[in-house]
Amino acid sequence: MKCTNQMDLFSVAEPADVYPFPGKGLAVDPGQRKKEEDAVIAEALRIIEKRFYGKYQDFSAVFSHPHIAVDYLKMLYATVPYEVFSVFWLDSQHRLIKHEELFRGTLDSASVYPREVARRALELGAGASLICHNHPSGYVSPSAADRRLTQCIQETLELIEVKVLDHIIVGGTDHMSFAEQGLM
Repeated sequence: MKCTNQMDLFSVAEPADVYPFPGKGLAVDPGQRKKEEDAVIAEALRIIEKRFYGKYQDFSAVFSHPHIAVDYLKMLYATVPYEVFSVFWLDSQHRLIKHEELFRGTLDSASVYPREVARRALELGAGASLICHNHPSGYVSPSAADRRLTQCIQETLELIEVKVLDHIIVGGTDHMSFAEQGLM
């Protein structure tokens, strides 16, 4: 019987891959930490997008409830310093066709053109949509302009038989759903 050194039992031929995780390990300057955190967030968004677009065999994003999109939107727009108007385009079974940013604005407003929203719906062959925008202030209550825009987009898309399921406003880690609030 051969006596072996206990350490030999746990030795490996190659070192394991070590993935940096923000907040762990050696202290780094704030700029470097932000870059690392941004990389982690970007990777999380990439994974979520793969799931949304049904690129995993066992997952197909069907938007049966707005909360499916809320976490993604919060991650995507939490730190964006300007307003962004985006749309989840869905087929008639509410499966995701595409999520896209249609308009960008300033700190407190974005110009949104319903005719362009309708044009894009027709190009993609959408049967339904989930419209979204962010409030960089973090205050998610809809303005009078937000309410008018929602009604105008609903009326415009209704003419081409595209249903607007909801309008979600995100601000930081908070959100507001027009459908949940009975505003649609």
